[in-house]
This record gives sequence, C-alpha cells and structure tokens, in this order.
Amino acid sequence: MDKRKRRNDPMPVITIDKKYLKSLTEPELSDEKLTERIGKLGLNVEAIDEKEISVEVTSNRPDILGALGLARAFNHFFHKSTKFHYQINDEAPLLEITVGGGVRRIRPYIASLAASGVKFDEVSLTGFLNGIEKFTETYGRARKKIAIGLHDMDKIEAPLRYDACGSERFVPLNSKEEMTYDQALRDTDKGRKYADTIPRAGPKRFPVLKDRKGALALIPIINSERTKVTTDTKNILVDITGMSEYLVGKTADLIAANFIDTGASVRKVQIVYRNKSVITPQLTTDTVGVPVSMLEREIGVEIGVNNVAALAEKMGYETSYTGNVVNFKIPTYRFDVINEQDIVEDIAIAYGYDYIRPVPVRNVTPGAIDTLALFRDSLANAAAGLGFDQMMNSYLSNDQTNFTMMRLSIEKSAVRIRNPKSESITIMRTSLLPSLLKNIAASQNVPSPLECFELDMVFHMRDGKPKEDYHIAAVSAGSKSDFNSIKAVYESVAKEAGLESKLEAATHPSFIEGRCAKIVSKGKGVGFLGEIHPEVLNNFGIEEPTAALEIEL
Repeated sequence: MDKRKRRNDPMPVITIDKKYLKSLTEPELSDEKLTERIGKLGLNVEAIDEKEISVEVTSNRPDILGALGLARAFNHFFHKSTKFHYQINDEAPLLEITVGGGVRRIRPYIASLAASGVKFDEVSLTGFLNGIEKFTETYGRARKKIAIGLHDMDKIEAPLRYDACGSERFVPLNSKEEMTYDQALRDTDKGRKYADTIPRAGPKRFPVLKDRKGALALIPIINSERTKVTTDTKNILVDITGMSEYLVGKTADLIAANFIDTGASVRKVQIVYRNKSVITPQLTTDTVGVPVSMLEREIGVEIGVNNVAALAEKMGYETSYTGNVVNFKIPTYRFDVINEQDIVEDIAIAYGYDYIRPVPVRNVTPGAIDTLALFRDSLANAAAGLGFDQMMNSYLSNDQTNFTMMRLSIEKSAVRIRNPKSESITIMRTSLLPSLLKNIAASQNVPSPLECFELDMVFHMRDGKPKEDYHIAAVSAGSKSDFNSIKAVYESVAKEAGLESKLEAATHPSFIEGRCAKIVSKGKGVGFLGEIHPEVLNNFGIEEPTAALEIEL
C-alpha cells in the first residue's frame, strides 16, 4: 500500500555548455565570477570545467531548467535585460489540432505553438532540447504530468489530429526501421523507459498525434523520425500534453517565451475539443498586490517603497503602485508564483540574504508536548496497533471528491481557494474519509484487507474565519469489513485513548442505511461509523466491501 510518506526530493541539476551560457549573459566573465553571480540568484554551482557548468536549480523554478531560462533570470538580476513583456502578434492561429474522444480518460489535454525563423546551431539546439528534457523529467514527473514534443513544421501536412488509435506503423526518432507502436514500446530506449507512463486507451489503442502522412508522435513516448528537428530546421511545431489543462497551457507560455528570447517568431495554434475550442499559447499574466509593510515584516528589513520596484525588476517583475501596495505583474513564464509569499521570497533573494541579519530569539522558555498532542498520539498508536497503516494526505481537495463522490451536499462552510489554478484544488478538505478512500482505490492490487487511517486537520469557515479541527478516520476494505468490524476498531481506539463516548443509531448519506451509527461524546455528535454506501464505493472505484469511521477530536 502507498504509505504517502513525505520525502526530500533532490533538487534538479542542469548541465549547460559554459561558452553558450556566457554568450547569453556576460561573455567575458571568469569562472569564479560566474559561479559567484549564479549563487546570488539563490542557485548553487555544482561543478564547472573548461566546457560545461552544472547548476543545482530549486524545484520551484521550472522556468530555469535550461540555458535560456537561467540566462533570462541572470540578465534580469544583474540589470542586463529590461524585457519583461512577452506577446504574440494578434494574428489568426496558424494551425488547427482536433482532439478525439479516445484520449479523454488517459491524457486529455494538448497545447501547441508554432515557431518560425528559428536559428539553431549544434550547441544552442542541444541546450534547448536538454532544457525541455530536464523540464519533463523533473517538473513533468518523467512525462506523466507534462510531455513536450518538437517537430519540423515544414515536413508536416495538415490536418492534425490528437486521438487514441490502433497500432499503425511509423519510423521512431533516431531509427531507420519502420515499427508498429507496440514494437516502438518494446524495441526503442524511450519506449522501454516510458512504456508505463500512461494506460492504454483500450485494447491495442495508443494516444497519437498525426498529420495527413501518419504519426508525428506516439504520445508521450517518442516522436517520428520524419519530423526530426535539426540545425537545418527553420520552423518548429511544439506539442504539449498532460492531465491538467492549466499546466499544459502555461507550459506552452513558457516555451513560447523561450523561443521569443532566441529571436524566433511565435504563432498560435487552435485546439478543437468536442465541446470547445482553445487557442494556445495565451501568454497570460496575473497581478498580485503586496503591501510594502508586509514585505518588510516578512523579510525583516526596511526596504522602502522606492526600492521595491528595483528589486522586483531583478526578479523579472513589472510593478505599479496603489497607495502603499505594490502590484507585481507575474511574468508569463512563471507559473510557480501563487500568492504573496512567493513574491516575498523573490524580493528577499533580490535584496540578498547576506544583508538580512538574523534576529535573536528573545523567549527562552523551554517547550513541552501539548496535552492534546499526547492525546492524538495515543489515538494514532492505538490505530497502528490494530494493524492500520497511517496515511499523510493533502489538505487540498475539491467539491467533487470531498462532497459529491461521498453523496453529500456541497457545504457553504468549506474554506475555498481564491483563484484556484486547477479544478482538482478548489477547497480545503472538510473530512478525512475521501482521501482515505482514494488511498484504498489506488492500492487494490495489494491483498485484502486494506486497512489505513489518518489523524490530521480538516477545515471549516466559522464566523467568517477559517478554523482547523483535528479528526481521526479509519477505513477497512475486504470481504470481512462490516459494521461489527469497524465498531470493534472504534471501541479499541476509544478504550486505549480513554475517549468517553457511545453509539446511537443514525443515518448518513455516505453509509448504508441501517448499518451506520453516530458517535456521541458528552451529548454531542462527534462522528460516524458504518459500512460505506455502494454508490460511494463505485464513485471511487472500490470493489471490496468497505467500513469506515471518522471522529472529530
């Protein structure tokens, strides 16, 4: 079973041709000075030699995962560039890509752009492709989240279609032999590496981008040799596919900005779905307002209104003022900036951590474990002692998962995310059970019974303010998981933790009527237990009978 343990992912390292990077920034810089200046960006030079430089990039800056992005950040920081605004001439889309229904459940979204007047030599082309590869491997989660393909546009014949289809024949990239899609998965390096990236779209069907002549790419595995990009390529078509329409679109914005930085012209492409039409890239930007007082308080230094604009320019922002609030225009290629805290971090980097003095801790009162924390630990130990695996799930959810799939009405008291970037993240969770049911659904290849629990926070609005509450929830899925089995779990946990409570007959939309009970403590209902309703199980794709409990602490 997936334990959902937190882990420290190593930060990605990009290796760039040193001469090429200097040509994009300061050609006369010594290695020592280049290393020092990159360090001021908040990055770390891992190694540097006669030919290459390796830089450790923070994982929250996907726009820097390549030579062009690093050079752009470098030039802004050291005032060698005043290019903040990226735009495309207001022209009709150059091409149209039709999206079929076959990819809807496996990899539904695609974005695209066309770049003309491209001028690559061997070094700059390698640098561009390496940046895309590093982006898809790290931020793109080895192409599961985002995959990108480049094609020689002069070798493409419209119309273009993205859909799932049967195993046809094509010549994979860097191959001389024609293969079926099955053979490409089995006999090419990329095929073997990424074969499990996506599920098949039904028996013997594969997600493919095609033109009139045949396959341009087996998505997201490998491109066709027919449209291979070389130093002779002058016009390039880019496809970006993934599971999130927002991230696919913003990735198109990032790549468009990179092409514009090379001097190429970028044209839009129209994506035609069954029920809508989308034009990409949009090169959209948002604005975040941050009071100067907040910047100074969070960073711990006096900056002053006049200095904020200069510091913002070092990080690629355009600014304007509304009273004492600075409005930061987020660059189109930065989709890591979500709220004010991201702005604060960037201004701190621009100001320089070396100039921020640490504040001594004034209170030396020794700490102690909170009584409620000890109580929660006793509950967790009791659940673990019964053989349940502890989960650590996200606090973020959405109405569909949190309410609809649980057969519940959408609650007005849910804490809602302002300006959500994804349909999957719109609220703070109000219950632990939906996440645990998703854990069970994802682990059904493990022998039953599947038993897991979580003890953590849920969130509600009270008196106009978001409030945190601790809950404990447990789920058991298997042939013997019924009301009596989950009641025994409740009794054991309650006894171990000294929890004074009792059960009363009750109904709840998420549970089977007649096999559900309310948990009452000191005259107040604090939770439910029972057998999960078949409709809920079907919504989550769970095949085994399932019993569960959730208690407000």
